Amino acid sequence: MKKRALLFIALSGAMLLAGCGNSDTTSQTTFNNGSGNQPFKPTTHLAHRSLITNYYAGQLQVMDAYEDKLTTFTFATGAQPTYMQPSPDGTLTLVNNTGGGSISSFNNNLESVKATIALGGYTESFVTSVSNKFGFAAVPDYPNGTYRTPGAIVRFNPTDGSLNTQIQFPNVRYIGMDAAEKHLLAFTQSDDSVNWVDLTNTDPTTEVPPYYPVTLSDASGTPVLLSRPIAAFFSSDSSKAYVLNCGFECGGTQAPSVTEIDATTITTPASVATGTGITAKVINTWPVKGARHGLIDLTANKLYVAGSTTTSIANDCPFADLGTPACATNNGGNNVQDGYFTVIDLAAGTAGTSIRVGNGIKRWIRNINGVFWVASLNCGVQSCITMVNASGTANVLPTANGDATGISLSVNSGEVYTIEGGEFRIYDQKANPISSQYNTDVKGQASDVLYID
Repeated sequence: MKKRALLFIALSGAMLLAGCGNSDTTSQTTFNNGSGNQPFKPTTHLAHRSLITNYYAGQLQVMDAYEDKLTTFTFATGAQPTYMQPSPDGTLTLVNNTGGGSISSFNNNLESVKATIALGGYTESFVTSVSNKFGFAAVPDYPNGTYRTPGAIVRFNPTDGSLNTQIQFPNVRYIGMDAAEKHLLAFTQSDDSVNWVDLTNTDPTTEVPPYYPVTLSDASGTPVLLSRPIAAFFSSDSSKAYVLNCGFECGGTQAPSVTEIDATTITTPASVATGTGITAKVINTWPVKGARHGLIDLTANKLYVAGSTTTSIANDCPFADLGTPACATNNGGNNVQDGYFTVIDLAAGTAGTSIRVGNGIKRWIRNINGVFWVASLNCGVQSCITMVNASGTANVLPTANGDATGISLSVNSGEVYTIEGGEFRIYDQKANPISSQYNTDVKGQASDVLYID
């Protein structure tokens, strides 16, 4: 039997919650954390496992999720691995190697890195198909030749690591794929444009799928402008797209919002030509107080977004409303941002009141049995994790442990694994810290954690 010490912590702060749901997502669709009845794996022979990315070592490390024990099993990845993204079916774990401009594909069943995919530059937005036969990555610094602006959407095979198509797309940074896997919405790092990539066609000039700049307007024909779009989600039937506008936080000239686009109004030209302008209708625009990161629940038909009203590190003072010290006692402040969490009911077409959560740049939203764990970076003197409860409260954890770069539910035990300040930590679902009798110390810098059973 495991020996653990439970340390009770008092959570502080109270704010209203407009709704709740479940499911974790990236910016393209819904995924799970892996599943299957395979109690004896070929390498580790563990019934329950979590992976941890070790930034400095360039490898995946394995945590025994039954004993809460760091094992000696490691798997080499590319340079400086950070976050992990499961494939839609949960059989693969895709690892973003930020220092190597690559993605490593780890087969959860075979316990092997099947491929490390050289993308030609870094990415912070990639999607994969349900079949695992193809994926796309936005690579903003992809080299397009001496006199051409860099940037491309790179097609790759998640299973064997082979590359296929490079769609030259200057400065492309974020992409989202529809549920039918026939189209992408793509956004750049330098403007407010929205672009429609038609994966079902080929431009005869470039011999790759074409993309079209989209002009948006509402039902009355009034133009609708975006403000630094950063992510896109689609309805389960691909008829609607939901675009997160990061707004002021990402250097935009308008406040953050979420835009609902009627994808059925998008008609591509009969003569295929990249760069041809097309139009689409906007159904709703929901003002929010932050839209840096999102999570969609297609079952409950709700979208959860978190972000800030301010630009990056624009506030030199902590925020007194969350109990952080005043500027006068903190030597000039912490360069932190405010934080907000908003629930959008997609069926009703309404957005709830934005809920004040902890400071910092929002990194993750994880739904753990109806409680949303919101992770942030650059939080100053407060914790980088906030729990938003279905009962209507938002509680910032009392202890500041540094940047929260990973959160994952260990399904077998019900414990919550986190990475804070580069260190692995364990909580129960009420955020009480748990101490393991075994070694959990990651030598180097841990970056992300993911339960894969």
